[in-house]
Amino acid sequence: MPLSVARRRSWGQILSASARMYAARFPLFVGIGVVFVPIALVVSLLQGVVLHATNVLGVQTGGESNGLVAVVVLAIGTALTLLALGVTQAATARALIEIDEGRRIGPIRAYRLAADSVVPLLGALLVATVIVSLLASSIFLLPIAVWLAGRWALIAPAIELERVSALRALRRSGRLVSRRWLKVASLIVLGGGIVLVAGPLVGVGLILGTDAPFWLVNVLAGIVYALAMPFVALTTAYLYFDARARQVADEAEPAELPAEFGLSV
Repeated sequence: MPLSVARRRSWGQILSASARMYAARFPLFVGIGVVFVPIALVVSLLQGVVLHATNVLGVQTGGESNGLVAVVVLAIGTALTLLALGVTQAATARALIEIDEGRRIGPIRAYRLAADSVVPLLGALLVATVIVSLLASSIFLLPIAVWLAGRWALIAPAIELERVSALRALRRSGRLVSRRWLKVASLIVLGGGIVLVAGPLVGVGLILGTDAPFWLVNVLAGIVYALAMPFVALTTAYLYFDARARQVADEAEPAELPAEFGLSV
């Protein structure tokens, strides 16, 4: 079992520890990821409004108005997915702490323990998403957007385990990532991006190859997320613990570099 979470790990060791923990506690982490299924249903409902309603809050859904409503629905769906990912990361980090301490933990208890992180997490994700999206809208500023996405990849575990505010979480994540940007970005940003694209790709394949309704396509995409996102969350948590361990090592005397550190959560 890949316990003793508070320790330094290499790139490969982080993936290995995440995979072993995921396999060993499969019901727990899939249970944590199930939150994506109702979100997929909500997105499906919103899409149904765009596709079939003739009037939404007094705005006609034809022509340019229809395009505007579609953009709003896309934005809401993206926001819900990102929030679900953040909450999943927080619950997963908390579950790892409970496992490491030898305490019993299930999906519901993990979410209950992480519930007080939702508000600051929402604030941090809102700030990060707006800034990164604005920068990504320009091809010249896209590299900065990618760089910031990597620096802010540890927001969720920082909020959950260090009880910092939304803005402090952005700074804290940046300090933890620091010179380890490539390691963090390759494991979280790239991995999370692949997972986020995988769900819609499954949906597109079903739409093109079958007569499956939109709601079923979205539910299947939600199931893909429920299975894959917990692994991304585990990778995020192990990266966070690795970054904290290395930060402690950087601040210690050369003869006192620890392989592990104590958690005060």
